[in-house]
Amino acid sequence: MKILFSVPPALAHIYPVVPLAGALQGAGHEVRVATHPEMTDAVSRLGLFAVPVGGEGFVESSKGSCEGLYERLEAALAPELAQGGTQRLPSKPFLEAFARYFSPEPTGSATTTVVEDLVAFARGWRPDLVLWDMVSFPGAVAAHASGAAHARVVLSVDDFAWARLTLVDRLRGTGEADPMAAMMEPVLRRLGIGFHEDLLLGQWTVDHSPAIRARLPLDLRYVHSRPLPFNGSAVVPPWLYEDAGRPRVALSLGAGMRSFYPDDSTIDLEALFGAAEKLGLEVVATLDGSQLRQVRRVPDNVRLIDYLPLNLLLPTCRAVIHHGGGGTMAAAVPHELPQLIWPEDSHYYQDFARYVERAGAGLVIDPHAASAPTIAEYLDRLVNDPSLKEGAAGLHRDLLSVPSPAEVVPTLQALTQEYRGRGTGPAAATAGTRGMQA
Repeated sequence: MKILFSVPPALAHIYPVVPLAGALQGAGHEVRVATHPEMTDAVSRLGLFAVPVGGEGFVESSKGSCEGLYERLEAALAPELAQGGTQRLPSKPFLEAFARYFSPEPTGSATTTVVEDLVAFARGWRPDLVLWDMVSFPGAVAAHASGAAHARVVLSVDDFAWARLTLVDRLRGTGEADPMAAMMEPVLRRLGIGFHEDLLLGQWTVDHSPAIRARLPLDLRYVHSRPLPFNGSAVVPPWLYEDAGRPRVALSLGAGMRSFYPDDSTIDLEALFGAAEKLGLEVVATLDGSQLRQVRRVPDNVRLIDYLPLNLLLPTCRAVIHHGGGGTMAAAVPHELPQLIWPEDSHYYQDFARYVERAGAGLVIDPHAASAPTIAEYLDRLVNDPSLKEGAAGLHRDLLSVPSPAEVVPTLQALTQEYRGRGTGPAAATAGTRGMQA
C-alpha cells in the first residue's frame, strides 16, 4: 500500500508517529510524510520521505485565528460543559490550527496553500491510506480528493471528537448553521468536495494517546496503538553510563512543542536547581538558551545539554521532571519513572499532569503557587516515595495492554480495504455510547 502521513510542523506531533511509520515500512508499504516546509529536513533526518506542503510561517499566522469559533462552541455546548466531568473543549491552539487551514485568506497565501498542495500531491501519488494528525485536517480533504481511506491519529484525550459529536447532536433539527462546516465550505467548494463528518473525525481513529485510562466513551471506531517512546537519534555521550554517585533526574521542557504551543515555561528553574543541589541529586537538563534566560546560577550538580533523546536518557534516571507534554509522559512510562510535572497553561498539559497524579505515578505542582519549600518537598518525594514507583509500574502495565504499532498494521490494512474509494465514510453516530474497537 501507499500510505501518506499528514502532520503539523512540531516534533512533538511528528515523533509519536515515527514507530508506526516504521512498522508500516517494515511490512513492505510505501510511506510519505507531508508537513510544512520548515519541518521537512527534520522528517528526512528520521529516515522518512518528506513532502513539503504550504508556505513557511504557518504557526505564527495561526495565532488568534479562531474567528470566534472557540466562543461559539463554548456557547453551544454550555449545558454539557456546566455538568463538569472529563468533557471539555479542545484547546484554543487546536482550534486556531483548524481555523487557519480553512482561512478566508486569498488562495495562494502561506497557510491556505497547505490544503491545495496536499490535495495536488495526493491526486498525483494516489495513496491508499492517509493517516492525519488530529489537527492536520487537510489530510482528510486530500483523502477525499484522491479516493484514499483515511483516519485521524489522536495523541491525547479525544476532546475534539466529544465536542464535535455533541455539537452535531445539539444542532440536529434546529436549523442552525454548523460553524465548522461553514468555515470549511469555501475551500471544499473550490476543490469540488462536499462536506462530510469524516472530514473532521476520520473514517476511523487511531488512538495513539498514552492516557489509556482517560479514554472517552464515544461512538466512533477506534484502533488503539501503543505509543512507543521515540525522540530522535543521537550519538551516545561518554558520560551517560558513568556512575555519578548520586541519583539522576531528567528535566525536559519538550522537543519542538514550542514551535506549535509557543507560550513561555512557568517552571522555576532556579528554585528547582537549588532544591536538587541540597538533596544531592544529579540533574540532566535538556534545555536551550531561551529556556535558561531567567537562570542566574547553575550549580555543579546540573548538567546542561541542548538536547538528548529521552528514550536514550531516561533509562539511566530515577525520575523525570517535565511540563506535562504527552510525548514526555509517554517516554517516561516504559521505564516506570515517577514524574514531577509543572503543567503549562493549557488543559492539554494539565490533563496529562492530572492523569499521572490520579494514577499515583507522579506529583503536580501548581505553576502559579510554587514556593521554594514546596518544590524541595515535591522533589524529595519524587525520588524517595516508593508509592510513586508503584504507580509508575501500573501505568506501564496499562501501556503493555495496548497493541504495538507492528501489531496494528494488519488492522490498518483491513480497514484500508474496507474504506478505500468510498470518498466518504459512515456518518458519526450520536455521542454518549461506547465506541467501537477495532
